Amino acid sequence: MFMHGKPLILVVEPNLHELEILNSYLKKLEFSCMCAKQGVRALIMAQTHKPDLIFLDMVLPDLSSIQVIYYLKRNPETNQIPIIGLTSGSSAEDFNPLLQTGAVDCIAKPFNFHQIQFCLRRHLSLLHSFN
Repeated sequence: MFMHGKPLILVVEPNLHELEILNSYLKKLEFSCMCAKQGVRALIMAQTHKPDLIFLDMVLPDLSSIQVIYYLKRNPETNQIPIIGLTSGSSAEDFNPLLQTGAVDCIAKPFNFHQIQFCLRRHLSLLHSFN
């Protein structure tokens, strides 16, 4: 749901340094951002605020990213939100579990800001072309 006319992005990242980097970059691109460091908190925020897109780290302290995606995709209020997985790996073995569960894309760390921008443009334009 757009917040103040800007797309709302939920960033779920347990590493505070990486969370701040991605949050700052998204704000620089003039997106509204919300941040969570845990899966349960992310689920509550997604249900409450219905972000336009979610960046979800693969390793969370409380739930697995697979569980988070599973719950989001089975909830009628959140099942249309594009989820982009964040992982420290860069192989198909790292991406496949997220993609098979329902993530629309994956980005390897360290962050490549051109790739982030490309994913944002692609998935936000697809989302809003169907609404």
